[in-house]
Amino acid sequence: MGKKSFAAILAVLLITFLATGLLRYYRAPVQRSVTLDRIPLSISEWLGVPDEVPRPVLDLLRPDQLFSATFGNDSGTRVHLFIDYYSPRNTTGAIHSPRNCLPGSGWVISGSAPRTIALNGRSISANRFLLTLGESRQVMDFWYITRYGETANDYVLKLNTMISSLTLKPTDKAFVRFVTADDTKSIAAMEEFEKLIISEIYRNLPF
Repeated sequence: MGKKSFAAILAVLLITFLATGLLRYYRAPVQRSVTLDRIPLSISEWLGVPDEVPRPVLDLLRPDQLFSATFGNDSGTRVHLFIDYYSPRNTTGAIHSPRNCLPGSGWVISGSAPRTIALNGRSISANRFLLTLGESRQVMDFWYITRYGETANDYVLKLNTMISSLTLKPTDKAFVRFVTADDTKSIAAMEEFEKLIISEIYRNLPF
C-alpha cells in the first residue's frame, strides 16, 4: 500500500471518528423557550383545571415539561389535554406511544383513523383512536411534534428525530393528546376546542 493510499484511508477513518463523536455528543441548542405553564386555563367558554399527574407516571415519562388539565364548557362537555416536551439534552425520558401505553393500562383501541387539523394555513397530521374500557367509551386525538413537522406515526417520529440529529438540528420533540367522551356532542365540542387552543400550545413550544 502506497503512502498516499494509507494517508487517504487514515483521513477517512479520522473524519468518520470525528463525525460519529459529533453526532453522539453534540446537541443543537433550542432557540426558543418552552413555557407550557403559560398555556391558558381559560379560553372562550372553556375553563381548565390542572390535573395532578401521578408520580409513577412522571418517573416513567421523565419529560422536561408537562401540561395536563381537564377543560369544561358551558354545556358540560369535558376534554382532557395532555402535553409533554423533551429537550435535546434529555437522555432519560421518552415519549410513550399510545399504541403501547393504552393496551398496557387496560384500554382497547377499537378503532383508528387519520385526522387532519388545520393550523394557521397548514395542516397537522394527527390520529384518532376510539377507546373502550369496560363500559367507558372515549375518543383520543394525538400527534407528535418534531423539527420536521407533525406525525402520528411512531416510526416517522423516530425517523424525524434521527434526521434532526444528522442535520445538526435540535432533536427535541413533544406529544399532544386530546381526550373526550365517545358521543357526537363531545366529539364536536372537542374539535372546536382544538381550534381554539392549538395556537396557544404552539406559542409555548419551540417548534
